[in-house]
Amino acid sequence: MMDIAQTRLVLMSHRITNARWVSFGFRLLALILGGLHTWAAATSYSMNADGISYLDIGDAYMRGDWETAVNPVWSPLYSWILGPIMAVFKPTMRWEFPLAHLVNFAIYLCAFVCFEFFWRQLWVYQQEKTAESPNQFTFPNWAWWGLGYTLFIWTSLALIEIWAVTPDMLMAALVYVAAGLLVRQHLGDTRWRSFLLFGVVLGLGYLAKAIMFPLAFVFLGVSLFTTGNSRQALPRVFVALLAFLFVTMPYIVLISQTAGEPTFGQAGAITYARYVNGVSYPHWQGEPAGNGTPIHPSRQILDKPPIYEFGTPIGGTYPISLNPVYWYEGVVTQFDAAQQVRLLLASLLFYFDLFFHQLGIFFLGILTLYLLRQNWNFSLASVVLEGGLALVAVAALALYALVLVEGRYVGVFVALLGANLLANVRIAETPVNKRLMVGISIMMIGFMLLNLLAFNLAGYGDLTQNNSAAQTAVSPSWPGEVAEALYQLHVQPGDSVAVIGYAFDSFWARLAQVRITAEMLDRDAEAFWVGDSTLQAEVMTAFTDAGVTAVVAEYVPDYASLPGWHQVGNSNFYIYLTQ
Repeated sequence: MMDIAQTRLVLMSHRITNARWVSFGFRLLALILGGLHTWAAATSYSMNADGISYLDIGDAYMRGDWETAVNPVWSPLYSWILGPIMAVFKPTMRWEFPLAHLVNFAIYLCAFVCFEFFWRQLWVYQQEKTAESPNQFTFPNWAWWGLGYTLFIWTSLALIEIWAVTPDMLMAALVYVAAGLLVRQHLGDTRWRSFLLFGVVLGLGYLAKAIMFPLAFVFLGVSLFTTGNSRQALPRVFVALLAFLFVTMPYIVLISQTAGEPTFGQAGAITYARYVNGVSYPHWQGEPAGNGTPIHPSRQILDKPPIYEFGTPIGGTYPISLNPVYWYEGVVTQFDAAQQVRLLLASLLFYFDLFFHQLGIFFLGILTLYLLRQNWNFSLASVVLEGGLALVAVAALALYALVLVEGRYVGVFVALLGANLLANVRIAETPVNKRLMVGISIMMIGFMLLNLLAFNLAGYGDLTQNNSAAQTAVSPSWPGEVAEALYQLHVQPGDSVAVIGYAFDSFWARLAQVRITAEMLDRDAEAFWVGDSTLQAEVMTAFTDAGVTAVVAEYVPDYASLPGWHQVGNSNFYIYLTQ
């Protein structure tokens, strides 16, 4: 009999000769679609609030500002990539956001390579399991690779979103490598260095996103059963655990010192306080009652309309976003059964739409094939051996369901769940079943391709509408237009400015290299725009006393009175100089 290595070589050779055209076509599709999404994001100067914080933290690492850089909310690995690249290329205002998207595209390509590694291991696993099952067969090669590639492309573009300047794609790449190594363990790879690498990859996953800290233990727990010999696996998994802790503990110690308590990250706690306990955001002043008392909240400098100042001691483009733990120190999260149930129901509705609507035909095809499966075995060992990746995916989906579910959070785990289910499809080898397998495979791949087409057409429509909106000059044509206007008014890099609007989305501040240190939220701005001259003078005095050089008002209504304000181009953004 051939050993595992020989079997793998034969199977891989067979795949190369029979599915090369499928691989080439879908690789090209992944490259083209990823490139088009990157081009659309870069040319529209797309940015998101999280991205500004990661860019700021990357800058802090490069200048050695460790107090700012070591942050219990924003995981470091993505900033470790962005910071050096920005420092080396020193992009101009026009190129800073596009360069971030080019970095994302490179990460996307890396994630694709990592996915291929994972999918190869899973294919070998599938073939070996099928060979062990007499008179049964599974997906033909072209179908296996077509399903894998379409699953990766759709989850990467529609859920994770290549244009989002976040570490989710980076985490996905590391999850694929960890999953591939887990499958290799199941195939008989018990080398110590493989388990060592497994632990290192899980550690890097945590440095990409904190959710990987608890999920790493799920990975390690599954790893105990993958070889089928727990006595042999136990010391190897322990080595993987040591490697994981070696990578993660230095950073955990640093952020624990920063937070003043043991923690592997506090993004989840802040999110839970907001979405379950209803704590106000972004300027918590102690409401609602029963959730603690703020130790050093943003400072309210005017009551009606409320204005907040937060210039010290946190730095960054928008200090509230850069380190929310500081501003929310003193918050007490507590279990609220009613609100938790409401949040779980919202999460379940999200998952229902995802699995039964967006991916309905895909999972319906899998369900149909499972109904044709024979020789079911529901022992605990078989569930872990055959469904280990699904266990990891379900654990991740459950953790997010408790707090907040977004597509970019769960995209890679949706791919893991689908992959695990596909890998265990085996049905009786009959002429009818063979025709059925081909038909269902074509249906599933066709559905995923149509899904991709619909998603991209919808995105193209949104882009066209955005371009039309830019031409009507309601908002600035790009974020840098506000930054350029500030420069023309002699506002200097490093100056403090105020915002009437929603500073989380004031991406122009990063391009202008100014700091937003005071804010009137857009929901409170109506009183200012319709108020008399006395009220308006009181507001502007409060901003001036806060030490800002200028006030930028966003989406100003047409009926507002604007003496002394400078319009940004033909947009509804205006600037008022306080000095």
